[in-house]
Amino acid sequence: MDIGRIWAIVAKDLLEALRNKTILVAIFLPLAASLSLAVIADPEKPVHLDVGVLGSDNYPLEVYLATSVPELVYVTHYEDLELGQEAVARGDIDVLITKNTAQDVNLPADFIAFTDGSSVGIQLAVKEILEPLLAAYLGRATEPTVDFIFINQSKPGQALIPLWLTITTVMVGVMILSGNFAEEKEKGTLDNIRISPAQDGEILVSKGISGVILIVLVSVIMLGLNKVTLPNIAGYISLALLIVMGAVIFTAIGLLIGIFSKTQSAARAISTIIYFPLIFPALAADFAPGAAKMAAFLPSFYLYRGLKETMLFSPSLFALKADLVGLTVFLLISFSGTMWGYRKVLRQER
Repeated sequence: MDIGRIWAIVAKDLLEALRNKTILVAIFLPLAASLSLAVIADPEKPVHLDVGVLGSDNYPLEVYLATSVPELVYVTHYEDLELGQEAVARGDIDVLITKNTAQDVNLPADFIAFTDGSSVGIQLAVKEILEPLLAAYLGRATEPTVDFIFINQSKPGQALIPLWLTITTVMVGVMILSGNFAEEKEKGTLDNIRISPAQDGEILVSKGISGVILIVLVSVIMLGLNKVTLPNIAGYISLALLIVMGAVIFTAIGLLIGIFSKTQSAARAISTIIYFPLIFPALAADFAPGAAKMAAFLPSFYLYRGLKETMLFSPSLFALKADLVGLTVFLLISFSGTMWGYRKVLRQER
């Protein structure tokens, strides 16, 4: 393969993308949405609280919370502080409650609440739902009884960025790139490239590289506009790896749709049909068990989950093993499928 010819086609595609108003609008909307929703910063309080209670000596409190308002408070018992904090960090519970046995000047309240510092809604719910219950348990009038210790200190708006990164990656890869490839076929632009010295493999690789660059560029702009920061270099490496793998997968899917579509309108129709079942089960997996089972068969699920864990909890690459393995499997499938489809269409045309 000739690197010069590949990059010439990549440069042409990127330049055309910047001139295409439809592409710019499709890219601008998720960027604008990520900024506007970041300002809102998780305004809704949860309809119930998943509360962890630490230690066997707090069993009376555990029973009291479970029986007082069972429709508002779901209680889980934890014996180990570290396991309870990990449950808060993963989002398994909203808050971990324990008695303040030290009663020092820095934490003068009766209870300590370990909670997610990125969720304003949960903090408000603890103050409005849980704190009055704890005061009643102590037999007091409502008064401050809880001191907060925040497990995750990321920015509240940052919790929404994995959602928009996933939506943007799927949208650009599946909907935009498929239409662009089919449009080049329909207008004869692709035939003009084929009669140039560029080989068929170089053309496909060029289209793939331009798609990946476009998705990565939009992702970097979104991260920069929202001032996303991570606590360590491992977090940035994980984030970059997830974005690139997602870009490759959905670029390959978009190219596969474009390869088998005879017209741009056909590609748009097919990609729209595929887009919604591809994205919504993955985003609904957190609160819908049925959607979670379906999402396990979608690459968008592993991308979204990996991005969320990386940006909120900054785990190691080993902790992201399940998501990275899932994305690797879909990368191999999508890449192989695109290569197979391209070769099949070339054989039919010859």
